[in-house]
Formats: sequence, structure tokens, C-alpha cells
Amino acid sequence: MAAEEAARLATEQAAAEEAARVAADRPPHLPPAREVKVDEEKMVKWNRRSGIELEAVLTTGAVALLDAEWVIARAASGGVLLPRQALPDEAFISLSEVQASTGNYDLPVVCVSHCWLQPDHPDSRGYNLRAVARALASLTSRGERVGVFLDFCSIHQNCRDVDGAPQDTAFAWLGSEKRFADGAVGRFPAEDVLFKQALGSLGIFYAHPHTHVLMLTAFPPDYFTATYERSGNVKPYSERGWCFCESSWAMMVKDFDLILDLGMDTGEGKFNKRKCRQGRKAPVLPKEFVVQLESKGFTNGSTDSPLVAELYSKGFKERFGAATQLSYQGLGWGDEEARAVARVLPHAPVLMKLYLNNNSIGDEGACALAEALPNAPALLKLYLKNNSIGDEGARALAGALPHAPALKGLDLSNNSIGDEAKAALRTAWGTRGGSLMT
Repeated sequence: MAAEEAARLATEQAAAEEAARVAADRPPHLPPAREVKVDEEKMVKWNRRSGIELEAVLTTGAVALLDAEWVIARAASGGVLLPRQALPDEAFISLSEVQASTGNYDLPVVCVSHCWLQPDHPDSRGYNLRAVARALASLTSRGERVGVFLDFCSIHQNCRDVDGAPQDTAFAWLGSEKRFADGAVGRFPAEDVLFKQALGSLGIFYAHPHTHVLMLTAFPPDYFTATYERSGNVKPYSERGWCFCESSWAMMVKDFDLILDLGMDTGEGKFNKRKCRQGRKAPVLPKEFVVQLESKGFTNGSTDSPLVAELYSKGFKERFGAATQLSYQGLGWGDEEARAVARVLPHAPVLMKLYLNNNSIGDEGACALAEALPNAPALLKLYLKNNSIGDEGARALAGALPHAPALKGLDLSNNSIGDEAKAALRTAWGTRGGSLMT
């Protein structure tokens, strides 16, 4: 039996080597290069929102965006998603088509962060597809065209069989044998180059201040049954390494309405965007991220974990280093999240406006923010309206005002601040001008 097994493995290895040789000169899968006219106004909006950051990997084909209309239609038909190389041309939207759809506020790009439910397919029964389509239908309710980044469909998968033909699922990588199962090619060499380029660009999509992120934080109700062929990593969303990184990227500098936790959606009635905003956490410092990452699950932890840590740190420095406005409004945040925001302020040297309205921040959070104000030299306006701040927090902010000379706007209205603390704020504010609201 041992000799037969050895012979079988040798035959498969030889077939894999021959398949790799044949595939070496095969061109990569590229989405259709449909060119549409982009008027000057749309291009100005695209550039103003730093759309250029996405252009490099979209132009090379390392990343391909799905057309939201196709995703919605696919879900409605009861279909499932396919690996990128197996998708039809109509599944994709081109760079110029996305640029031509740029609106007044954000980029028409949605990034999906999700757990793979099986080792060979992230969503073999279409549960997550239907959840994503439901959210996309809400985001495109006025006919907007939107590009969707979803790893299985947007970057090259190891789905090519021994003949190089794309299949509906991915092939397992046999690490000890350094090959794909069944002698499969996996990806063409040219696709592997683009795949590695795409991995290095993930943070650009998730951490971009003007892209939307949909987080699929809940498993299907029947996930822990025989319905799914589960992999070794069955940890929940928050405990999976790549998901933790993607969500942490997203939570850095995006406005309050650009991240939706689809795990908060019941799937019934009208999609509730407001409810789905409540799953957002506060930004995490790189050193804290590395500590938390140690407990997260990876399929290939030895290689992925250090890569993820490096990519997160790079993204953190770039995003907070350039942030001029942070809007964390109406997220249900309390003192813990306010303290987290205070910790990142020293890393945001050009931050001018900080919005924390309509949360549940109390005195402890206000004191932490007050302590951090001297480390935010460019901060012009701080908005803390409709929170739970009392006299202690108000006095702490009053004490910090002399050390925040650039601050010209402070809104503490609709808190629980007494007359004496309000008077202390007005005295500390003095004649600096601007606007103080208590």
C-alpha cells in the first residue's frame, strides 16, 4: 500500500509540474476594459476623494470590482458567487464606469469583509450573498452604479484545474507537498503576481476614507451542521485574523455612515442602515493591534500574521497622518471608545475637526479627550453635543483649553453640565473668538 501511495503521489506531482509548465506563458484573467466617457465634474469629484489611490491595482487588473447590479441580480436568482476567473464579463464594472458614477460625498466603491464558510468556497449556499445584496439594494436605491470588492471575486483565486480551466471552487494548497490538490494549476504564474500585488493593496480599499465597508459578522443559522464542510478555522468574525484586520482598517478614519455591520440586520422588512452602524468599534493603535492579533485565527498564520501586522501599521500611519476630519457620530460609543479616540489624537497631526455627537460619552471619556487636546495642535473644532458629560468632564475640558490654542469651536450642548461648570468653560474660553456652546 505504501508503494502504491508513493506512486500515486509521484504521478500527481508529475502532472502538477507539467500543468505548471504549460501554464507558465498563459495570460492572466483580466476584467473587460469597457471605457465610458467620464465628464470633467465627475473626474474632479473622483480626484477630490482620492480615488487615484485605487487606480493602480484596478488598472493592472490585480483587483477587479463586481458590478453591484449583477450581485443583486445573482442573489435574486438564487445563485452563488464564483471565483474571479470563472465569472462572466458582465459581473464586472470597469474603472471608468466607477469614475463616471462618482457622487457628491463618497466613492462608489463597497468593500465586503467576511469569513470564508468553507475552505474551497466562502459562501457555497449564497447566505452571505443575499445579505450583501440586501445592503447593496439600499445603497443603490436611486439607481447609482457601484463597484464591489469581494476577495473571492475580485482577486485571482487558486481555482484552475490541471488543464488551467477555472472551476466553481478553489483547490486546497497542500503545504507539505508544495502543490495544489488534484494536480491543479491553482493560478497562472501571471495571476499569482497580480494576486500578491492585490494582497498588498487590501488596506487601500478597506481603510480608504471614502469607500463603504460591509462587515458580515454573523454565521448562517445552519453553519454548525453537516450543511457546510468547515475548515480548521471556524472562529467567529471578530476572532479571525484577516477579518479583524479589515474591520480595524475600516474603523480608522471613515465617517460614521460608511461602515455597516450586516450581522445587526435581521433580514426582515426594510434594511435599517442606522441599526447596522452600531457594530462599529473605535480605532486601534498599531501596538494594541499586534497584541490583539496574537489571539486571532489564520488558515496560514505563520505567513499571514506578520503580513497583516505590517499592513495595518502602514495603513494606520498613512490614514491618521493625513486625516483632517474624523466623524464618529451616533455610534453608541461610551467612555471606552472616547479613550481610544484620545489615544490616536497624537497620531493625527493635521486633524482639524472631530465629531463625537450623539453618543453616550460621560465624564471619564471627556477627561481623556481633555488630556489629549494638547497633542492635537491643529484641532479647530470639537463636537460633543448630545452625550452624557457632566461637571467633571466639563471642568477637565475647561482646564485643557489654554493648552489647545487652535481650538475655535467646542459644542457641549445637550449634556448634563451644571451652571458652575458652564461658567468655568466660558472663563477658560475667554476672548479667543469662535464658538463655545454649552
